[in-house]
Amino acid sequence: MLGAGEFLPWSGEAEKDALAEAPKGPVVVLPTASAPEGDAVFERWAAMGMSHYTELGLEARVVNLRTREDASDGELISQLRGASMFFFSGGNPLYLAQVLEESPLLEAIKAEMVAGAVFAGCSAGAMVAGARVEQQRGPAFWYVGLGLIPDVRFGVHWNRMPGFLPGLKEFVVSGTRRGQHFVGIDEGTAISGDGMHWRVFGSGGVDVRSSGRRARYRAGDEFTLDS
Repeated sequence: MLGAGEFLPWSGEAEKDALAEAPKGPVVVLPTASAPEGDAVFERWAAMGMSHYTELGLEARVVNLRTREDASDGELISQLRGASMFFFSGGNPLYLAQVLEESPLLEAIKAEMVAGAVFAGCSAGAMVAGARVEQQRGPAFWYVGLGLIPDVRFGVHWNRMPGFLPGLKEFVVSGTRRGQHFVGIDEGTAISGDGMHWRVFGSGGVDVRSSGRRARYRAGDEFTLDS
């Protein structure tokens, strides 16, 4: 999971760590969250992803998932088979969640994950991986988790949360229910793990809130989220 800054050289170490035990296969690049910004933006992120993985020596392919209708397209879904990693780049998290929620394509991704494939995402892509929140407070934008990692909520761009809105970070964290964990990831920072055990990469830090406790971690640190 990346706080911001996908498809740049710094993230390669984190991605290779995440892929260490994944099955051999292509990385599937999904710029879906950028689709509302138009074809040119979607295609720019797609090209950046392909270039990035080529530089890392990894096979990759783009899946043209742009709309809710696409998430039921059998041809697109077939392109997910045998992937080593699914990477959702940044954009609009609410739009991405609406495209994916309870879709055949998301079920296909889950099946590949059971076989060992990695779910990865930056910004919007990280937010949708987190826990579902049953009772929302404030904008739906913050409550977009699809439950792939059921007990963890992810905050992104954490070091750049608007300073002119006092208490914004605490408001975002307050949506975390008892028994859940909140992980705020700075820009230029990534975490790689299995949902419980995580390692930090990049230039920033990670803010972890759990059962009333708070801790800060930086590159090279490892942390565990108790079940």
